[in-house]
Amino acid sequence: MGIKINEKESDDKKEIIDFLQSNFLGMGFKELQDHVIYRENCVLCGCCTTLCPRIGLADQEPALIDYDPECSTCFRYCPQTYYPEELFEKELFKENIKKSYPLGFYKQVLTAKSTNKEILKVAQNGGVVSTLLIHALENKLIDGVLIIDRDDNWVPNPYIARTKDEILACAGSKYTVAPSLSIYKDAINEFKLEKLAFVGMPCQIQAVRKLQLYSPLSTELGKFTLIIGLFCFSNYSYDLMSKFVQEDLGILLTTVEKIDISNGRFYVYMKDGSIKDSPIKNTKKYNWVSCQHCKDYCAEGADISVGSVGTMENGWNSVILRTDTGTSLFNDAIMAKKLVTSPEINLQKLEKEALRKKTRITPIDEKTLEAMQILNISDFETKTYTTLMSLGHVSDSILSKVMKTDKTLIQKSLGNLERLNWVVKTNEAYSCVNPTLVINNEIHKLKMSLSERIEKLKSEALPNLETIYAQNNHVKMDEKSD
Repeated sequence: MGIKINEKESDDKKEIIDFLQSNFLGMGFKELQDHVIYRENCVLCGCCTTLCPRIGLADQEPALIDYDPECSTCFRYCPQTYYPEELFEKELFKENIKKSYPLGFYKQVLTAKSTNKEILKVAQNGGVVSTLLIHALENKLIDGVLIIDRDDNWVPNPYIARTKDEILACAGSKYTVAPSLSIYKDAINEFKLEKLAFVGMPCQIQAVRKLQLYSPLSTELGKFTLIIGLFCFSNYSYDLMSKFVQEDLGILLTTVEKIDISNGRFYVYMKDGSIKDSPIKNTKKYNWVSCQHCKDYCAEGADISVGSVGTMENGWNSVILRTDTGTSLFNDAIMAKKLVTSPEINLQKLEKEALRKKTRITPIDEKTLEAMQILNISDFETKTYTTLMSLGHVSDSILSKVMKTDKTLIQKSLGNLERLNWVVKTNEAYSCVNPTLVINNEIHKLKMSLSERIEKLKSEALPNLETIYAQNNHVKMDEKSD
């Protein structure tokens, strides 16, 4: 299951493995702070804290608690640093694969639900995730699951579930960010688990895939053999529970049975059977900051992605089968009559929601736009570049739709930017070059141009002007230059 490392590796795979194994990048926690934490881009996956005993959590943020030897482990395994998507896509998605810009690579999209009443009783929707985990555990495909539990006050707690009952106890969505990977070291060092499953958010999966390719903690234990991703438009800080649910809605957290988000509303189900709801827009201020820049709605890097959007009725899950690993497990659960499926799915609605997240952009402010004008490119080209920066790797057609501009104008702008080495084209799609490289290159060109103009002024204009001035004016001593 998962990514296998063979003796004869491709050059691309060797490159990423070498990167993950390297201890000599000259980087440490400071670089992680500068590039991820201080830029409010941390997804709170807990990967850095589980791999490095010198890193802890302070106010929901990784913090250095001891001397940093700059081994760079935290930087290398962070999901927000180097992640070669094309390499992982090549390794994970092979035969009988489809690709959709909103959904990513997949083999099949359908709906399913558990046949187990005990599971359905505690499940968020159709119980597919719990059913698959229990089936994998009972068939010894996994030894344990990294999952999220919660206490009576809805504080999320990372948990290693090793039995059916423990998996069921963790069922249901928590809607609060939690460092799911913070207990990875315990799965290895304390429980000696060899084969692990992971259930989590799309953003966290990139860290898991890195660990799957090469784990710095063990070559024998803690191997990720199953990765299940959950649909996610945006996650929340715990303030959603402590302030919104408890203070704004006036609901005691210990009385809450279940929380759900559906059709633009936030629902709170109480243990006494009553329900309270509010428009989802009222929860926006509690969104986790880095979620606003994430483009992955349906966990495109998972073996199986599961959610509720797209189902034709309540009590079912939408399921996206992506890899051979995920498809094999899912089909085996069907044959064991633990799941029932239906081809009826509102694929258009699912793709629309995924596309809505994937095409969110960060608009450029006027201050930046004004500063960029010194580079002698149009405002439209600047906006094309910054929009592409928000979108990632997309076709000119997608860029045209997002910018609501004629495709011909977009192509012309991209052509100019490509000649300037601001964007690159790969497989009929464009991506922006790192702005540090772009701006530094433009500054160098400005310096070279200005230097040439200064030299021309000094060598060609100044001598002539000095002669004319000396011939027609009395030169004062204090006017002489060195």
